[in-house]
Amino acid sequence: MESKRNRPTAVTFDAGNTLLYCDPSPSEIYAARLSRLGRPVHAEEVGPVFRQAWAEMQRRTSPGQDRYSSEPGGERAWWGEFVKEVLGRLDHDAPWEPLLDDLYAAFSDDDVWRVFPETATTLSKLRDRGLELAIISNWDRRLPEILRSLGLIDWFEVVTVSAIEGVEKPSPEIFQRTSSRLGIDPSSTLHVGDAPLEDYDGARNAGFAAVLIDRHSLFVDQPYRRISNLDEVLDLLD
Repeated sequence: MESKRNRPTAVTFDAGNTLLYCDPSPSEIYAARLSRLGRPVHAEEVGPVFRQAWAEMQRRTSPGQDRYSSEPGGERAWWGEFVKEVLGRLDHDAPWEPLLDDLYAAFSDDDVWRVFPETATTLSKLRDRGLELAIISNWDRRLPEILRSLGLIDWFEVVTVSAIEGVEKPSPEIFQRTSSRLGIDPSSTLHVGDAPLEDYDGARNAGFAAVLIDRHSLFVDQPYRRISNLDEVLDLLD
């Protein structure tokens, strides 16, 4: 039986695909860079391979272990292994090191990141209600600068980034560090994210309330409390 929860006084958010998204898509960015350095490929060809490579890299670390510290060279080395995984699965002839440099620069550019239309108004309304706001994200060290360039970082009292913390969702530790920094009990905190394991289960196991943002109705028949966009967070609080 779930313990009784307090009315939320803080809301924490995942970053990618919750507050912001990549446009062009990662598959489109990879396809353009691969084609520049080797044989032409299309995003439709790259997309499934990208997802397979991502799943493989996820399997190499235990849930909650910081993926970026799993490679001796840190996060850039981790991305290098990911790029090599994509190249191998595509049997592509692009040289991996120039490709890594090209992709690392591309995803560091704030021009490829977009904020969901309702993000700013939702954050503003939550702040007007007196709620404390934070981000808890499995991301590398570039996230704070991306948030700053998008005009988002000042909305948040705390930004907790897995690569900086050395631990990642779904570990309860990354959630508990955030609530401790906010000075708010986990039972008074609502977490919003798009990943069932990392965000929903991770938050609940840390004592947070949780809601899954399901923008594309992928989890309709599954037992998650869901919303389709950030505006609905306000309805939950009401």
